[in-house]
Amino acid sequence: MRRSLVILCLAAAACASSRKADNDAPNLVPPPSPTETSTQALQQQVASLQTSMTELLDRLDVLNARIAKLESSGGPAILPVPVPAVSPAPQSPAKEQSPAKEPAVLASADLADRYRQGIMLIGQNKLAEARAEFQRVFDAEPAGHLADNALFWIGETYYQSGQYADAIRYYQRVVNEYPDENKAPDAMLKLALSYVKTSDLQMARRTLEECIRKYPYSAPAASAKVELQRIKY
Repeated sequence: MRRSLVILCLAAAACASSRKADNDAPNLVPPPSPTETSTQALQQQVASLQTSMTELLDRLDVLNARIAKLESSGGPAILPVPVPAVSPAPQSPAKEQSPAKEPAVLASADLADRYRQGIMLIGQNKLAEARAEFQRVFDAEPAGHLADNALFWIGETYYQSGQYADAIRYYQRVVNEYPDENKAPDAMLKLALSYVKTSDLQMARRTLEECIRKYPYSAPAASAKVELQRIKY
């Protein structure tokens, strides 16, 4: 009988000790998974690289178009007519510090900054904000070297939003209003792809064939040949 009581007392003491140890144990919260942190960082790096790549490719398009125009002109370089030296009238220091063409230079730099900002916003999937930036660029200089690019990227914001009717409208403007500029072949290809999205396959094929005919040596023409093989009536 005594042995049984001793055993019971020892068992009760062991249970009490175990419960106390459980209550005294620190409440450990697992740290965030390193996999989740690395995945988020990788996604941010990929988005940044895509934005940089888009901007670089767009600059290359502009430069290639300028080179093509210079090569096709073929005329002799026009040298500026020398202006005889004239002693300037005395001016105040304030007037001497502000060149006559400074406002135009600042305006051009501001447009380039807005254009780059629009490209970055597209990379961040902020399509409405990007569209507003490109619209400002176009409105400020409709005859400038960035006008066709701005219209093209406005069309891209609509295309990426699934608003294909609006995308068609802007791609068509690039093709009609700037047929000899660098973004015209790209706009014609994306115009055809927009027709595919709206199930107008006949117009899509016709536009792809026109892209190949009108810009035979361009990268969009090569892509148009591939797309023609994929489109079925």
